Amino acid sequence: MMRRIARGFHAQHGVTLIELLVALAIFALFVIMIDGVFSSARTNARKTEIAADVQQNARVAADRILRELHETNINLVLVDNTIPGASQIAFKSARLAEDPSIFCLYTRINAGLGYDARCFAAPGPIAAGPPYASPEPIAPHGTYTPLWQRSISYCTAGPAGGPYDLLRVVSDLSAPDAALAMPACSGDTVASMIESFDVSKAGSVVTVTLKANCKLGPGRGCETVQGRDIPAQEVLLPGQSLTRN
Repeated sequence: MMRRIARGFHAQHGVTLIELLVALAIFALFVIMIDGVFSSARTNARKTEIAADVQQNARVAADRILRELHETNINLVLVDNTIPGASQIAFKSARLAEDPSIFCLYTRINAGLGYDARCFAAPGPIAAGPPYASPEPIAPHGTYTPLWQRSISYCTAGPAGGPYDLLRVVSDLSAPDAALAMPACSGDTVASMIESFDVSKAGSVVTVTLKANCKLGPGRGCETVQGRDIPAQEVLLPGQSLTRN
C-alpha cells in the first residue's frame, strides 16, 4: 500500500516556469481588455456630457436673444458686423429693470388695467435707473406703443478668433426716445465656449447665428480623460426673430 501511495506522489508534476508565464500573460491581457472597455465607456459618457453642455449653453443664450428681440422695433436695432464672427447688437427694451415681468405701454389713463406707475416715472438724470428723477412725468397718450426703458446689447469678449464669452450689456435710457448707441462690451456673461456670433437684419427680421465649440485651441480636444483627448463638440444654432411693430 505504501508503495502505491509513493508512486502516486511521484506521478504528480508542478507548474513549470513557462506555464506560469503563459498564465500571467493571459491574465494581463484579460485585465487590459476589461480596462479598455471601461475606459472607452467612461470617455463616451464624458463626451456625451460635454456635447450636452455645449448645446445647452448656446441654446439658452440664443433663445434669450431671440425672445428679447421679438419685443423690440426693427428701427431700434443696431448691428455691428465689423469683426466676422464677433458681431454686436443693441436694441431698446420696454421691460422694467426692477421687474422684468412688466412690459411698459403708453396706456390711455393714469389708472386701470395695464397701467403701472413705475413705467411712467419721469425721464431725466439717472441716479439708479428707472424710475427716473425728473419732476416732469411721462404722460399716457393712449397709443399703447412700447414705453422704452432700457438699452440691451449682446457682444463677444475674448481673444481674436475665439473662444469667446457672450456678454449681455444693460443700461437705462435717459428718456424713452433717447438715441440708441452701441455700448462698450462689458456686462454679464450669458454663454461661454462661443466660436462665432453673427447677426444681420433685413426688413423686420433679425437673424442670429450662434456657434459654440468646447475646443481649447487649434488641434486640441475639449478635455483629456484617461490620457485621451475628447474630440471637439460643436453646435450651430441659427435663429430668426420678427420684431414687433
